[in-house]
Amino acid sequence: MRVLVIGGSGRCGKLVIDELLTRGHQATTLARKPDALGARPGLTIIQGTPTKLDDVRRAFAADIPHVVIVTLNAPRASDSPFAAPIAPPRLMADCNANVVAAMKEFGVRKTVILQAFGVGDSWANLHCVLRLLMKKSNMSYQYDDHNETEREVRASGVDYVLVRPSRLVESAETLPVKVWPDHGKGVPMMASTSRLSVARWLVDAAEGTEWDNSTPVITN
Repeated sequence: MRVLVIGGSGRCGKLVIDELLTRGHQATTLARKPDALGARPGLTIIQGTPTKLDDVRRAFAADIPHVVIVTLNAPRASDSPFAAPIAPPRLMADCNANVVAAMKEFGVRKTVILQAFGVGDSWANLHCVLRLLMKKSNMSYQYDDHNETEREVRASGVDYVLVRPSRLVESAETLPVKVWPDHGKGVPMMASTSRLSVARWLVDAAEGTEWDNSTPVITN
């Protein structure tokens, strides 16, 4: 399978590329600094940014994918939820709009997009303390961006999987993934998901059809 990874130089994106190559797939990614990823068998790196539609088109044209995995995250000045955003307010929505436009041009049907628990229908089932934190912190910008992405991708007519993990953590362990309903009802307040588990689940969703056109919440 040929897969285009948007956001491949990020923490989750690198793990997705590792997983794709381990499973024998061909991966293409778009990177501002290709040297940061390094050449590897099975990986094609196109210099560019997903904020520019022409760059996205070049990534598609390099090796037309069967599916696209998007692991973008709108950066803040630090990992603190109160840190100032350093990205445009519609970074993820605009990049995904470029991806969808290129998908239609190149006849690609499916995209798998990394989001977060609390986006869309799952907001009502995020613990009230966490909802307050999101509202009062600069993380609210990311949720607004994710929600715009959901609305636009749903309306685009392409097949999608909008994956919503709980709090991301670092772990080298292979942990089982629990898949919750789209609304996320019952997810514990302190639930977490390892980035490695997320990467593997994103590839699972790209390979199969079970989760197509859904917005599952996942945890470990």
